[in-house]
Amino acid sequence: MGTLFRDIRHAARSLGRQPGFAAATVAVLALGIGANAAIFTLINSFLLKPLVISHPEELTGVYSRDTVKPDTYRGFSYATYADLRDNSLFRSLAAHNLALVGLSEGDSTRRVFADIVSANFFDTFGVPLYRGRGFTREEERPGSGIAVAIVSYPLWRKMGADPGISGKTLRVNGRLYTIVGIAPKGFTGTTALISPTLYLPLGVYDDVRNTFGGQGRRLAARDTYDLILVGRLRHGVTPQAADSRLALAASALARAYPAENKNQTFIARPLSRMNISTNPANDRFLFLPSVLLLAAAGVVLLIACMNVANMMMARGAARRKEIAVRLALGGDRLRIVRQFVTEGLLLALAGGAAALAVAYWGTTALVSSFSILAPIDLVYAGGPDLRVLLATLAFSGFSTLVFSVGPAWSQCRPDLVSGLKQGEYEELERGKPRRLWSRRNLLVMSQLSLSLVLLTAAGLFVRSSLRVAQVEPGFRMDNGVIAEVDPGLAGYDEARGRQIYATLLDRLRAVPGVQSASLAATVPFGMISLGKDIQKGHGSQTSIGVRYNIVSEDYFQTLGIPILRGRSFVAGESGTTRPVALLDKLAADRLWPHEDPIGQYVHIVEGDSANQGIDALVVGVVGPVQENIFGGEGISPHLYVPFAQHYQSDMNIHLRAAFSGPAAQAALLETVRRQIHSVDERLPLIYLRTLRAHLESSFDLWTVRTGAWMFGIFGGVALLVAMVGLYGVRSYTVARRTREIGIRMALGSGSGTTLRMILREGLLLTAVSTGVGLLLSAAVGKALASLLYGVKALDPAVLISVPLILGAISLVACYVPARRAARVDPMVALRHE
Repeated sequence: MGTLFRDIRHAARSLGRQPGFAAATVAVLALGIGANAAIFTLINSFLLKPLVISHPEELTGVYSRDTVKPDTYRGFSYATYADLRDNSLFRSLAAHNLALVGLSEGDSTRRVFADIVSANFFDTFGVPLYRGRGFTREEERPGSGIAVAIVSYPLWRKMGADPGISGKTLRVNGRLYTIVGIAPKGFTGTTALISPTLYLPLGVYDDVRNTFGGQGRRLAARDTYDLILVGRLRHGVTPQAADSRLALAASALARAYPAENKNQTFIARPLSRMNISTNPANDRFLFLPSVLLLAAAGVVLLIACMNVANMMMARGAARRKEIAVRLALGGDRLRIVRQFVTEGLLLALAGGAAALAVAYWGTTALVSSFSILAPIDLVYAGGPDLRVLLATLAFSGFSTLVFSVGPAWSQCRPDLVSGLKQGEYEELERGKPRRLWSRRNLLVMSQLSLSLVLLTAAGLFVRSSLRVAQVEPGFRMDNGVIAEVDPGLAGYDEARGRQIYATLLDRLRAVPGVQSASLAATVPFGMISLGKDIQKGHGSQTSIGVRYNIVSEDYFQTLGIPILRGRSFVAGESGTTRPVALLDKLAADRLWPHEDPIGQYVHIVEGDSANQGIDALVVGVVGPVQENIFGGEGISPHLYVPFAQHYQSDMNIHLRAAFSGPAAQAALLETVRRQIHSVDERLPLIYLRTLRAHLESSFDLWTVRTGAWMFGIFGGVALLVAMVGLYGVRSYTVARRTREIGIRMALGSGSGTTLRMILREGLLLTAVSTGVGLLLSAAVGKALASLLYGVKALDPAVLISVPLILGAISLVACYVPARRAARVDPMVALRHE
């Protein structure tokens, strides 16, 4: 230990004599290690960091699986949950489901997620409330309607962190709810990072349930399969035993209630940290993005280490005489290597400490950019925990091995004669052919190649984001306006909601510049989508999944979606007339590939059985519409039904207007806002924006742009570090070859010839690096193909522009040392040594 402390003191003094070198090295390592620490911090938050749950290994999800279609799952009814709750298999079994509700804040209402839970929800997770109490069995009873709520810890902080908040009220969906508790700090349930804003008892489920695709059945009904179950197994119960006992319970319920439990069995599976669903799920979908981001960050770290290795080699070369003297006096080679490694470790630890600040800033900025997209609280603590600290320490240790051990060992060769001869240099001894493949040049070429790979990935994402921003998804994007409203968030029923929408459309159609107005349940590239299974007539054995949308009669005219056959909906079609529907061309071709679909009946499956649902007459076929970016080209079959026959509270008002310029656009949006509020001051306006702005704020575009941003930062940092390395190596080479250059110039070589010679050598390094980098970029492009839109893995524009950028910056990095070499005075150079 005494020797170690002496090494540390000596290393600190040695680095203190060269503060510029130490500062530059720490800065480079902070960027390299910081990139890895930031990515690991995100992965740790998503997949590794323990949730605020007591003994999470005892928790399991309970799922209802169809025995005829093993890949088909459904939720549980409250009655089935009550039957299972007292099963001796579980110490505790909770039920819940999410709903979008309107939370009034002053004169405005915003849409937030509420988790509607059973009375034992927090007890099942084994966490006490931060303040207040949980729900009672009476408040849980379906239909009880007792308006109480538990607020999340972030919402409590936003409301002023009043310690006496219990007993106060807040308005949800136009109704006052009494606050009875505050959820635990950092509690996110079974998921990581995301948390509902409110917790409500199952007794108010019928009032606030999510109406997207809902059937309107009451929670008390045994055929309302809306609940998700989470249970805590008793000690000693294995997963196999749990499945066996759940299967017995399912069989008993099937005998007692055959209509509601036919072909159903129950299973227990681990819970996903990133999914709340009636289907068992895992988090494997995060594997590819995690690997890609870690690989990109690893490349940045490797480039940084190579750069520092070059700096260490240059520093070691300047100390060759010192090393030779120490060896000549009997110094131990391993002792000297250990001293150099200790210096490298100090630099790496300092870089790691700075990297934690880089990681904190980067991850906080990323999470903040996502938080504006979703109506849900993000519970993220950016500070490092033990896993992040250990990972950063591991990155620092890896960096030390990469950049210090090799240079230290090579500089401590026991060649005392050449070491003591100050004028002997490795480059001149080995000659020009070997000079290109020297260790320093190989390190620089590796840096340039890897930088090219990261820049190519960034270029692909940038091209993809540009394609997304210019997408024409089967309808007109320009001069479109969207206003989302939800009368249900103000507590209005269907009759009042229909009246409000009729009045809104009349008012908005009268606004100067508005050409048409219509309604739609969902918007392409939105956060919410609806899906249905449809069949070719009732009783068909085959079904297809389609995107489902509820629209008014002017929807296709407003968005400019062409009607290819038949007609659109008309105002006379209402809930009392025959059900009708429109298909897009893709759905029509799949159901009737060689027939005319007009006049045919399509069976829309409702619930969990093909026998449930409605038969709708196909009255028209429309053009295809692109709903999202990922998954092929984002084209899916569509089914449209009329709003007059299928009511939904939350709807989007589409406007087609004539406006040009930002001022006219802003004036139109303000007019629309006033008209909506004039209809009913309590009516929640969720958002109002142009259709183009909606696309700009979509999750798909955020994903592509975030990929471009992250790979762009990684590539930019890598390129900067690589260019510094290239500049440093060329400057070092020029300094070491000063005598050679002087001799050349004394023998008649001109400054132009010297300039071209140095530039040629530097650009040769860049050319070799570019060739290797393009080969690696092709492989990386294929790996990224599933995350790109409208861009090939071998995109010519990217594969041409990125090497040109690399070449231009390399030219600048090489020109400065080359210009310095061309100005060498031969007489000064000959007296150099």
